[in-house]
Amino acid sequence: MSAENSRFLAATQTLRFGAHVVAKNRMYFSSMGMDICDEFGFPKPEFFAVYQSLMAGGCGFGFLGNASVDANSRYNSCGLKLTSTAHAEALRPLFQVAHEQKFLLGVQLQHYGQQGIPSEETGIILSPSAIVSQLILDQYPHAHAVAMSEVQILRCIDQFSAAAHLAQQAGASLIQIQASNGYLVSSFLSPKTNQREDDWGGTPIKRAKLLLSIVDGVRKATGDQLAVTVRLGINDGLGEEGQHVELLGEVVAALEASGVCAITCSVGISETFRFFFKDRQKAQVISRGGCRYLKRFARIPIGFTGSVMDVAEASAIIEYGDADFIGFGRAMLADNHFIAKELSGRKDLVKRCRGDAFCFRDKKEPMAARVYCCVNPDYQRPEKLQQYYEENRT
Repeated sequence: MSAENSRFLAATQTLRFGAHVVAKNRMYFSSMGMDICDEFGFPKPEFFAVYQSLMAGGCGFGFLGNASVDANSRYNSCGLKLTSTAHAEALRPLFQVAHEQKFLLGVQLQHYGQQGIPSEETGIILSPSAIVSQLILDQYPHAHAVAMSEVQILRCIDQFSAAAHLAQQAGASLIQIQASNGYLVSSFLSPKTNQREDDWGGTPIKRAKLLLSIVDGVRKATGDQLAVTVRLGINDGLGEEGQHVELLGEVVAALEASGVCAITCSVGISETFRFFFKDRQKAQVISRGGCRYLKRFARIPIGFTGSVMDVAEASAIIEYGDADFIGFGRAMLADNHFIAKELSGRKDLVKRCRGDAFCFRDKKEPMAARVYCCVNPDYQRPEKLQQYYEENRT
């Protein structure tokens, strides 16, 4: 091994998910919502092109992003859905390619909850305590959140279970339950948005009842044959009233006991993403410290996504022991093959993310047909839209 590649030893070791699923290294492409599906949630040809490119980019594993488990829950009109056998069949060719390439491909299961688009007819958004995102209210004044009833909560659990079964039918090797970034399951975990006094709120472990029930339902629906992972929000940026990692030790222990085989830590919600984007080092300090803290409560792999932009940095973090694996989002969006390039000594050829976070603006911008990138020529942002963002920075 060359002296250059010896720096990457920690990141290039295999990673085991449970007893039978193994990733070839400890770096993955995170569950980015690429928004290249039709209005019914079926992937367009560009969807397959992007993910095939990502699978060839040097990661050990990865996730299809933001597959909605509820046909009525969406972030925009171009997101992926996994609510029918037809959706599973549409994804099957991609999983077949993954198996042929011996690439560990999973799918993230998502319910947008209070950060989703409200129903056109009623304006209703599901939430734990009838608290709606201010950003959603600004965009959709008719929106109003309802505190979910027991029936609605149980239906949500069934939706995640059904979606996991569909992922299994499609050929997925593992799944990730989205429990971060202010979406439905995350909003149940946070004391800021979950103010319930029944069995679904009141203490950290009771606020985690929805997540733990989803894990149980997913394992039963799949015959315990899929590796189940969780993307867990550890800091929402809302201070002491919001979510912070010290509330989650007991929850992580319970997740391990429930059969979860890995946890990915994530920070921020829609109202606070920009603060984490503007200070990557601060976000990384929070993420590393959060992983380090939670590793005291469980033996399963715990890692984080976001804020790391190169292989050497990822490997150093893993070697230090703060995380067992590292996820890349915007870095992989900017250059699908950046990990392969760095591992082969071609670091100077990597197209680097500029850190403007314009790709996140694409998700809600009417002028954007999909999620673009400032630097990737395969889906570079149209010049007029790029100029508009440059002149109207938020």
